Amino acid sequence: MSEQSMTRVRLRHAGGPEALTVETGPVPVPGAGQVLLRTEAAGVAFNDVTTRQGLNPGRLPHVLGFDAVGRVLATGPDVTGFTAGQRVGALVGTGGYATHVLAPATQTAPLPEDADAATLDALMLNYLTAYQMFHHIARPRPGSTVLVLGAAGGVGSALTQIALSAGVTVYGTSSPPRRARVEALGATWAADAASVPMPVAATFDPVGGPSLALSRRATARDGVVVSYGFSFASGTGRTRTRALGGMVAAIARAMLTPGPRLVLHTVEGAVSRNPARFRTDIDALVGLLAGGAITPEVTTLPLAQAAEAHRLLESRQVTGKIVLLP
Repeated sequence: MSEQSMTRVRLRHAGGPEALTVETGPVPVPGAGQVLLRTEAAGVAFNDVTTRQGLNPGRLPHVLGFDAVGRVLATGPDVTGFTAGQRVGALVGTGGYATHVLAPATQTAPLPEDADAATLDALMLNYLTAYQMFHHIARPRPGSTVLVLGAAGGVGSALTQIALSAGVTVYGTSSPPRRARVEALGATWAADAASVPMPVAATFDPVGGPSLALSRRATARDGVVVSYGFSFASGTGRTRTRALGGMVAAIARAMLTPGPRLVLHTVEGAVSRNPARFRTDIDALVGLLAGGAITPEVTTLPLAQAAEAHRLLESRQVTGKIVLLP
């Protein structure tokens, strides 16, 4: 493929994985504040699934894909600090499922040459999200205990490894078939939040909705529940209005009920509020990776199999991170 044309996976309409189709088009030109990347790896997130299903707020993007790793091809006006051929990782928001990606310069960070691109991509969203929630929101003391819901998943496994590396004990939930994965990470497996034998200092909840009340019951009154998703709505047939309404109602109940505080976290909001800390956090994660404190589990598929990646993620048939390779 020449640098004049690109391949991308287009989201035609809200619906099932079949709504994703492969097409070609011209390579975009970076505008002010943007960096053009030749993609080496593009992450698939559960947020992509709920966006594809039409559950997320806002208009449907033409191309899904929040995070990517690649080489700098060009920079837009007034962008400094990057050189052609440099390996970087970026939070692109949308557009990652493509051989060429435009990334905001403020959300792009240098990455090392001596690591696998797909492994590095796991740091850009899953591990970054986990690191932010653990170190900037929950901040549990060494020797304390936390609860990670969905501990075999991409962010859940990242949270487990980050917590253990900080001297914090972890209870992790998963379906029974994934119990071995949770225990292999070093966590104590729990069937659900109600099975945890003691109040924990923090609970990390990607489910949302009715799960928030259960998470707060499992958490000490002076602790915190960090909510970072609403997977409860996926696959239930709910409309966007019903899904968002259910989430808002659950948040309102939590805010009005005595108990541990509830914090809603999005990586987009955290990075936009503090771009400098974003790069500092990525540097810290690269250091943890180099030192062996974190070991991302990554499943790779060709870019053209993005629809299959969605099927696998939606059906919880994989653990860790799914990454598309152009």
